[in-house]
Amino acid sequence: MNKIKTYLMTGGCLLAMALGTSCEDRLSAFPSQSKVDDNLIVDQQSAEYALNGIYYMYAECGTDYYDVLSTGCAYTQEIYPANYAGCIVYYQGAYQLESHDQLASDYTVLGMWQSFYSQLAAANGVIKQMEAAPDSWFTGNRKAEIIGEARFMRALIHYNLLRWFAWYWDYDSPYGVLLRTEPTLASTIAKDRSTVADSYQCIMDDLDFAIGNMVEENPNHYANTWVAKGLKARVLMMRGQGTDYADAATLTKDIIDNGPYELEPYVFDIFYEKGLESPEVMFGIQPKDNQTDVFEAYYYRSVPNYYPTEKMDSIFTLIPGDNRRDILFPTIDIGDEEEPEIVPIVCKHMTVDNLTSSTVEESQYQMRLTEMYLLRAEALVRSGGDRAEAKNLLKTVLGHAGVTDFTRVDNAATDDALLTEIFYEMLRNLFCESGRELEIMMRMPKEAVSDFNPVYSPANEQYCVFPIPADEFNNNALLKEQNPGYSKD
Repeated sequence: MNKIKTYLMTGGCLLAMALGTSCEDRLSAFPSQSKVDDNLIVDQQSAEYALNGIYYMYAECGTDYYDVLSTGCAYTQEIYPANYAGCIVYYQGAYQLESHDQLASDYTVLGMWQSFYSQLAAANGVIKQMEAAPDSWFTGNRKAEIIGEARFMRALIHYNLLRWFAWYWDYDSPYGVLLRTEPTLASTIAKDRSTVADSYQCIMDDLDFAIGNMVEENPNHYANTWVAKGLKARVLMMRGQGTDYADAATLTKDIIDNGPYELEPYVFDIFYEKGLESPEVMFGIQPKDNQTDVFEAYYYRSVPNYYPTEKMDSIFTLIPGDNRRDILFPTIDIGDEEEPEIVPIVCKHMTVDNLTSSTVEESQYQMRLTEMYLLRAEALVRSGGDRAEAKNLLKTVLGHAGVTDFTRVDNAATDDALLTEIFYEMLRNLFCESGRELEIMMRMPKEAVSDFNPVYSPANEQYCVFPIPADEFNNNALLKEQNPGYSKD
């Protein structure tokens, strides 16, 4: 498997600052060393640069073996979740993520863990320094806005850790996240994991602060209040306690009715023409001016890396006239003149005609308005809301994907039947984007989920998350419990 050589930087010290240079946009500045200096933030401009350092870390920027500048989160945010959920398969056959037999010592487990905690270190460093910075350094409400944005990023990172390394589907479970809300020092490195309930609360506290303090308008490669509301809706649907479903329905309605976004008339125009310029994109990845290149992740040196699974392929045939399967999974010949080999490949982020073009850029989408429609539809069903509206929301999404036959939706007579249709459309529409495949597997109707991927069943709960890496147990004396079903080494 080709691997992005990601240079993980745990701080926000920026080369542009060190050289005394200036720029018109935060995207021009990058972290350049691993230490989070106590005096990094000395004015508003340096605070803006430091904030951008968190985004840069989140994108996992680096170069591959051929020195192609890439965003490594194409793996952790797009490919690994889709692979783990059974949507796509690696071209050389099943390996750890597909067979769910990863160990605490595996490089994929350790790499993702280190990446997320490096991102947390950057976020916590910025938050600490911003809270201590004098108000006089900042104009208007900018200090609170920057802290809010940094806390949103911390919530996003903890959310990723929750769905990869914790029993997020069991609110009463002790197997939560190893939360870090302070800069990691020698005196604080040893720490035990929190409960699932406390993990959710930590994320919610950051999101509520972010929603109350962030800006409402921002370029969509940065977060804003609407994006924070969208993430909160995701987390509420995952948690599923008390009024969570109804609250998620309210949040998503607010975003749909009052947010500055609109559905793309034809959803494929986002991926093949407009990219982050689409008015549907709420939050995307662009750590540097014009840098959206993850070309080497899906199609590497004339070899397609991933194929759709048979089950993923099959859910596009459920709706008569749905032609998305032919667009997303075109067939190509990877053989030779003597032995042709026709295979379907994954082409969500580029057209098949552009596969061998080194100039192709594949934007990465962390959140789109389509997801808010689907989350609201699900939330309405789960909270006992208007099922007719839920069906209309789903049909709206399908219509923007070119579907005209809504018979399956209209005929969904029970909650489980309607949730199953929402589940299938979440997979069809959102796969290989922001890891949404993972948590929806654990809350959708079990019959539909186990039919799609038998690993996701109550009997196999431990195989729905990663083990905590062996290195963490070796270096963290206070960490006690591994995820059930895994050893510590």
